[in-house]
Amino acid sequence: MENMEKYSFWMRPEMIEEIEKALPYSYDNNRSSFVRSAVNFYIGYLMHKQSADYISPLISNEIKNQVEFLQDCLSEMIFKLAVESAKQNCLLSTQYKIDSELEERLDNLCAEKVASTNGIIDFNAIITDNDLAKECYG
Repeated sequence: MENMEKYSFWMRPEMIEEIEKALPYSYDNNRSSFVRSAVNFYIGYLMHKQSADYISPLISNEIKNQVEFLQDCLSEMIFKLAVESAKQNCLLSTQYKIDSELEERLDNLCAEKVASTNGIIDFNAIITDNDLAKECYG
């Protein structure tokens, strides 16, 4: 038998009755063993709860850091796309001598096209269909 020491604890008589009722459903063969198992279970529960309280903020913080990193990457990519778009707009406007009236018609037409296709624009379909050129240039 393990090296054990005897301790006295106060319990209500109802608690002893509940132990007696639950004893046949446990793997323990006596009340002392049952109480030891119950105490071990409760200690494990408390330690798990404590580790969850410790780990939860760490996980939350890591997710926050990953989202911020992703936000920074996306912001940088969107900025680079905006610069490329501005360069193309400058080149096109000087090459085709686009005035403010044509620019406004083109802007409205493109906004409608993007809205109607849910932002999925197929360049080859636009060239083949030639909607934009027909509507902009008459």
